[in-house]
Amino acid sequence: MTWSVTIGDRTFTDANLDGNAYAEEESGFPAIVRAVAEETAALKGVARLSASALTPATGPVAFTLLSVPPPGWKAGQVLRVTSAGDATHFMAGTISTLNGTALTMEVSFAEGATERSDWVLTYPLFTAFLERAGGTITGALKIDGHSPALNAPPGQYLNLRMMRDDLPHLDFGLDDAPLTDTAGGSLIFLHTFDNSGAWTGRPLEINRATGEIKTMGLNLQGYALADGNLRGTRMSIEDLGAVGAGTVTINASRWNAFAVTLTGNVAFNFEALDLGFTYTRRFLITQGGAGGFVPSWTLGGSASEVRRLNAVPNYAAQAAGTVTRVTAEVWGNQLRLWEAEESP
Repeated sequence: MTWSVTIGDRTFTDANLDGNAYAEEESGFPAIVRAVAEETAALKGVARLSASALTPATGPVAFTLLSVPPPGWKAGQVLRVTSAGDATHFMAGTISTLNGTALTMEVSFAEGATERSDWVLTYPLFTAFLERAGGTITGALKIDGHSPALNAPPGQYLNLRMMRDDLPHLDFGLDDAPLTDTAGGSLIFLHTFDNSGAWTGRPLEINRATGEIKTMGLNLQGYALADGNLRGTRMSIEDLGAVGAGTVTINASRWNAFAVTLTGNVAFNFEALDLGFTYTRRFLITQGGAGGFVPSWTLGGSASEVRRLNAVPNYAAQAAGTVTRVTAEVWGNQLRLWEAEESP
């Protein structure tokens, strides 16, 4: 029967214990026992001290330890370095080189602006959080066994990004400077990216100020995005105000609903989509001025694929203050309109 087991950074198989290989010091049973002992020492989070005079900083940082570290400390492992006298001064990163008591770390984030010489270095498997308050984290940061606690100052964009094949794959975080297509307020969001690392949308968005929740549904066929929709507990309404001339362009990325007061004959032109995609927009149209203004509807600049369903209001005869509610649905390369007139 074949088997394999990985202990630390070494993998052992049945071949390591087969016949005379069993007694090999560097690869047989003695090596397995030594690997278990090293990992056990690491799991205990054995600390080491350093009196190196250093100001917390990112990048390569060299420490002289006061004693040789446990054998479980190896290049690539995460260390947290904290001042014994001031816990607000700390660094976190990975071991680059280790030679006796000479240790170099690649620090990914650091906190504290003054020099300290009372460092405690630990392999923090059981430390619940690695915390960062403000600033920017750059470079690779391995935080196996930790929950990151990120504390950004007011107004600062904050997110955790997961990478796949050196491309962004998933973002999660807080955004106090919302995108222009949101209703405003602080947001909790989840971003997704396609295989090229391009942003594809917000499948989850919570407005902390209003409690509004939006979710994006994605329909995938094979490796292609067939369609997507953004649903929320409330619709986002864009008030166009008084519009008396020209063309208002509507596309799938604009707001869900529009309020407009007509002071002239205005054209609403919708962006056509490829087959397999759809979006819906709603309008609250109020007659301004003396009334009688007539909106026109086009799709991609053409009226040929516009379908107006049920009775069409006589806009030209509407008095000032008359309200018409319109539901416009773009289905691939067709536009369907439902129009309902209300009394002024």
